[in-house]
Parts: sequence; C-alpha cells; structure tokens
Amino acid sequence: MDLYSLTITGIWATLPLAFLITLAGLTSVPKQVKEASVVDGMGMWDYYSSEALPLAKGAIITAFLMTMILAFGDFDLPFILGGAGGVPPTTMATLVTFSYAQMFYEGLVSQGLATTMILALIVSIPGLLLVRVTLGGGRKEGGTGRLFHLPSMHFPTLHLPHLPNAPFKYLIYVVSVLVFIFILFPIYWMGLLAFRPQALDYVIPPVLLPTKIISSIFLATVAQATPEIITTTAIAIAVTALTIALAAPAAYTIARQGRRALLGIIIYVFSIPSIAFVFGAFYMISKLHLLNTWWALILTEPLFTVPFVIWTMSNFYNSLPKSYEEAALVDGYSPLRSFFQIVMPLARPGLIAAAMVAFIFAWHLLLFPLVMSQTPWNFHFPPVGSNTVTTFAVIFDPDSTGGSVSNNVWVQLAASGIILAIPVIVLSVIAQSYLLKGLYSGGTKG
Repeated sequence: MDLYSLTITGIWATLPLAFLITLAGLTSVPKQVKEASVVDGMGMWDYYSSEALPLAKGAIITAFLMTMILAFGDFDLPFILGGAGGVPPTTMATLVTFSYAQMFYEGLVSQGLATTMILALIVSIPGLLLVRVTLGGGRKEGGTGRLFHLPSMHFPTLHLPHLPNAPFKYLIYVVSVLVFIFILFPIYWMGLLAFRPQALDYVIPPVLLPTKIISSIFLATVAQATPEIITTTAIAIAVTALTIALAAPAAYTIARQGRRALLGIIIYVFSIPSIAFVFGAFYMISKLHLLNTWWALILTEPLFTVPFVIWTMSNFYNSLPKSYEEAALVDGYSPLRSFFQIVMPLARPGLIAAAMVAFIFAWHLLLFPLVMSQTPWNFHFPPVGSNTVTTFAVIFDPDSTGGSVSNNVWVQLAASGIILAIPVIVLSVIAQSYLLKGLYSGGTKG
C-alpha cells in the first residue's frame, strides 16, 4: 500500500509539469502545418496522430525524461509519507531518503555519500538523454567536434488507426475532465479539511461537500506560522533576486555565443538529485557558522534555481531577434550597455516568468531548510532561526494551537498546506504563458 501511495502521489505531483512541456511542444508546431492540414481536409485525429504529435515528439520525450529525473531525485514525498515529523522514514525509504538518514541521523556520512553517488550515476542516464534531446545531440560547437558522444536516438513512427472527429472530441473531453479531477481534488480536499468542523474528518463514508465554514484553527495556524512565513518570503525574494542576477547574463552569453556544451553541463547538473549536494553545502555553511540563519538558505538554494532559469532563459533569448542588438552596436553601444538597455527590456516577459519560477522553487524547497534550519526566526536582526513554511508543515506540533493529535491534526496540516500552496498557485497561473516559451524550444525539430 505504501508503494501505491507514493506512486499515485508522485504521478499527481509531476503530471502538471509533463503537461506543460507537452503543451509547449504542441504549441511550437508551425501554423502552416495546421493550415495545410485544414486545406487537405484532415480531421483532428489525423492531424494530431500524423502531424502534431510526431513534430512534438521531442517535447514528449523531454516530459518523460524530466518526470523520470524528478521521480528518482524526489525527497519530499518519500520523507513525508514514510516518516516526517523529524524522524527518518522507515516504511517507504528510497535511495534519497535512505542516504539522508545515513548522513544526518545515523552518522554514516561515508555510506550516505556513497549512496548519493550511486543515485547520481543512475540519474545520469536520463540526465544525459535529456541533454541529448534538448540540444539536438551531435551538433557542433564552433566546428570543433560533437557536443556529447551519445548514441543516436531513433524512435519508430506510430501508425494509429483512424478515429472520426466526434468520438475523438468526446475522448479528449473525458480524458481532460478525469485529469482535471485527479489534479484538483487533493487541493479541494485540503481546503475542505482546513475550514470544516473537525468531527467530519472521521466520518465514513467521507463528506465531500462543505457544510459549515470554520476559520478559527486556520487563523491560529497562520498566526503560529508567522515567523516561518516571513522567513520563507524573505528568503524566496532574496533567492529570486540572486538567481536572476546570475542566470540572466549567463543565459544570454550561452544563447548568443552558442555555448551549447556549457548549456548541456548546466542541464545535466540540474538533473542530478539535490541530495547529492546537500552534505557538501551543509559542511561549508557550518564552517562559515551560518547554520540556522537566512544566509544559509539564500546562498544554497540557487543551486537549484540558477540552472533551471539559465535553461529556460537561454531558450527565451534565442527567440529574440538579433537585429536590435546589431543596430545598437552600430550606434556605438557597448555589449554591456546593449544587454541592459536593449535586451533586458525585450526579455522582460521571460525575466518575469523566470523570477516567478525561482520564487516558487525557493518557496517550497524542503530538503535544504530541513538540514540547514533548527528554529523559527526570533524576530531580531541579524536574523537567527530559519525554519520555513515547508519545515513547519512537515514537522508539526498539533498541540501548539490547542488541539490534540486525535482531533485536530488534519485541520492544522491542511491549513499548513494552504499556506504553502497559495503563492505557488497564484504565481503558476501568472507565469505559465511565459514559461511555455522557455521551458521547451524546438518541439518541431524531431
């Protein structure tokens, strides 16, 4: 049952990203292809099966590889479902949580690092394949040779049976509704638990519709989590600013100078599970005497945000015309001035989306705050105490707001989940249209 629970929640967690990448690939299909299919009298099924999906197969493969990479490196779900509460998971240990327990609970640092190396080697396979698919494999950089010596990837053409338009539309509607319910129901259930009478939490069969709104425990949980909310907000803003400052010029250099090998390395580093970096970061932060401070997270969380933003922003820069920069250089602009006064304003939509993604990453990270933090912020400066909303949610004291484990914990946990979810949902809705432009480019390049 534990394995089934982890699998289902893993699918739920990664499905939106896979959907966005696939959608980005489908939207990158040239309009001329769609127009030609209409002229030829092709139905929706024929268009998608013989034109759109084959052209977007790079995006589909990217989505599959990204999902596999995230599943291999996922720490949050196995930790929460298998243990949490500050104890190492025992019933659902994966390589990630197993190495975490070895390094930070059992004192077996060498064994834990060896486990992370094994995990990194395993994830290197889909990671290198992701580099291959994203960068087109064996293209040359400056005529000096191949980017990565990986085997050629050839995928068979699928010959699907014909399906009339009407059944195909109904099939799309049914699948869309089922996926919609699958994704949104846990969020709905979390909101229902947070605001309904506690007695309804243990009724069988469960009550699926709201009967009465009670906000007292939710407000008490928000009040208790105030130090963590302030800490997470401040850290996320600082990480976002630092990420954009580092990633924007790096992505521009990669895009304009054709540094495809460097981009491949960055994508590969992004694919490596975060557990592979956590002990090294922990050791350096401890030597700097920054544990349990905001600086510990501000300096380490860009390890995850910078590679992803460089990846997406380099694709966005590639979509910008070079004519404006060339004209600026003719007018006597230096490359640096051209970047800040010409390129940055043109790239504002991509920068906004990248900033939102970096904020979301920093907001919901769990592993590094769990390792680097010990106490909530003490409301003094310089700030001491760096527990975040994520650590508050998973290491929760149900007695702290006047309840007990037997009759109050679900309400409080749901309230914590809502605190975590609201910024992510809002920013995701705002950023999705811009993110599609950078998340996947080249969906029609086979």
